[in-house]
Amino acid sequence: MRQLINALLKYKNTLLYSGLLIISLTFLYQRSFFHQSIFSNTALIISSSFKLVGENVFKYMSLNKRNEKLLNENIKLKALELIHFTKQLPENKVIDTFDFQVFGARIIKNSYNNARNYLMIDKGYQDGIEVEMGVISSDGVLGIINQVTANFSSVISILNRDVKINAGFKKNGAYGSLSWKGNHPKRMKLDDVSTLNHVMLGDTIVTGGMSDYFPHGIPIGKVFSFEKPEIEGYYDIEIELFSNLTQKKIVYVLKNKKKFELNQLKNESR
Repeated sequence: MRQLINALLKYKNTLLYSGLLIISLTFLYQRSFFHQSIFSNTALIISSSFKLVGENVFKYMSLNKRNEKLLNENIKLKALELIHFTKQLPENKVIDTFDFQVFGARIIKNSYNNARNYLMIDKGYQDGIEVEMGVISSDGVLGIINQVTANFSSVISILNRDVKINAGFKKNGAYGSLSWKGNHPKRMKLDDVSTLNHVMLGDTIVTGGMSDYFPHGIPIGKVFSFEKPEIEGYYDIEIELFSNLTQKKIVYVLKNKKKFELNQLKNESR
């Protein structure tokens, strides 16, 4: 109690001034329409500012939840898109070739100007990610999982001289080996395509489906340039990627649901 009295005595002048100011403002507000208008406008500005700040804080706090919801929706859309990749049989029968589960993730590190580039994503084995899973974006192939921790994974980028991807022509199924020579982040080489096949500029290149990493038919790029040798042999083909790997933020990891069965068959065939 003594401390309260001492505080009142210490700040008596300030309290007296504040009290008189409040009384004066009250009289002005009650007796003057002009001052009522000023006070109302000022109160509106202050309340609006506080409300705007509060909404911005709420939006920021809910941003992660909205981003997570958007990512989950994108995963569903990507899965539906992949499910529609099909293979046409000679007997004109169509079968579904999609046997992959889709996981969404965000890129937290991305290199693209070295000879052997890699990415890091924010999902690990606690999220179902395993080594040797394929990684794609919304518009193309990105790489293959090579290391996994509880919460993170490392991805060997296709912009890596040690990586080769089975790829082929969408129009006729002729396939070869896609690799990066380190010259440009949107240019790759497609080797081992026989000159018996017809090649044109702009031909679409897709995944060949002969690996455990990717289903058949995922778009990769288009023929940017090619040279045909004078004698029968193999084309020298340069591919321009659809995907710009220097600007990616969201990726989709593909789990081959029949990988164990395929590996078991491979081992028995040796």
